[in-house]
Amino acid sequence: MTDITVIIPLHDLSNDYIEITKTALDSVKECEKNYTFGKLIPMIVIPQDFDEPTFEGIEVKYVVNTTGKYDFCSQVNFAVDSVETEFFSILECDDTYAPKWFKMAHDYYKTNEDVGVFLPVNVQWNNGRAQWQYNNEIALASSFSNDMGFIDKDGLDVCSTFNLTGAIINTKDFIEVGKYKPSIKFAFNYELMLRFADNGIKMMVVPKEGYNHHVGRENSLTDIYAKEIPESEIQLWFDLAKREYPYKIDRWKTIVMPKQEQLK
Repeated sequence: MTDITVIIPLHDLSNDYIEITKTALDSVKECEKNYTFGKLIPMIVIPQDFDEPTFEGIEVKYVVNTTGKYDFCSQVNFAVDSVETEFFSILECDDTYAPKWFKMAHDYYKTNEDVGVFLPVNVQWNNGRAQWQYNNEIALASSFSNDMGFIDKDGLDVCSTFNLTGAIINTKDFIEVGKYKPSIKFAFNYELMLRFADNGIKMMVVPKEGYNHHVGRENSLTDIYAKEIPESEIQLWFDLAKREYPYKIDRWKTIVMPKQEQLK
């Protein structure tokens, strides 16, 4: 693990987005002070016909998505094709890394070089106001799996709430399993992790707080899902993920509502 590309997917370049993205980039700069094993390469993917924003004090590689599909999964998938490093990480524009995250992950990589995905313990914040909960920490419980800290198929059968933003992911593994499936709303991280497990790719949670994940901000992905997806549909998307993970390609299946819901 040497150079790591940090992908920041942007679908909006309004002033608010530029401001929060600057904060996200500043957290990459802080990580650089502690990561002495290579470079951290910020890569911002933007929709076609958008002007490249400028950020003082940090060098950014830009990728222009020409597909016309600018949802989170499609933006990441498009950017990965331009990644030249062995590993990459996804940084949401309203999130930040802990200053020592990449160094801490590298410390564990040295004895786990066959691992394809290193996840941090995510600290989740509710619209920036207060800490809400942790993500990914369940894998560190002794009762979760036979190998503490590792996420396997059996573990995913009992827990679906993992978050891959902030994780350090092997680029080749991500491409070979088929990347994200944009059709799997809400449960796309879970479906991808099921595919990782099904293809023998090891996933490990580093027992350190490495990423600050903010939810609920207006026009963010979590806000859009909260407005578009009724609570009654959430489990159906996870059920769909369990049916679709054996397929590497996105078959663009959708959820099937129970008959009683269809009649309403």
